[in-house]
Amino acid sequence: MSAVKPQRILIADDNPIMRETLAQWLSAQAHEVITADTGERAFLALRDWSHPIGWLYTRAVLPGLVDGWILADQYHEVHENRVVILAGAEQRVSSRGDLVLKQPTAVAVFNAIQQALVAAKTATFTTDAAEASRAA
Repeated sequence: MSAVKPQRILIADDNPIMRETLAQWLSAQAHEVITADTGERAFLALRDWSHPIGWLYTRAVLPGLVDGWILADQYHEVHENRVVILAGAEQRVSSRGDLVLKQPTAVAVFNAIQQALVAAKTATFTTDAAEASRAA
């Protein structure tokens, strides 16, 4: 598997074990990880334009007024075509193409994030290669 460029990833989860486990695993792969235990804190991290978030994992249900779906909408204002990974009550793909995992384990979320990063790298490479061949 090819190496993925380090990214800034936001983990929004009110479960401290899940949040910190994911943060440790992703940090060990040289990613910069921002964590939030409420939707409001995650929302503020997404709005910090001086430190843009590259990828988002969130629970669909979070404490407070801001839930994971609001975070996903905010994220898509900047990254329209990137997938958000959400933990929810049922496994599905949302109407925007976001991946909803049914009550996932840390391993399942980690694997989903890794797959999204690799898929994005491949899509970017394919797009760049196609543009280069048209220019030639």
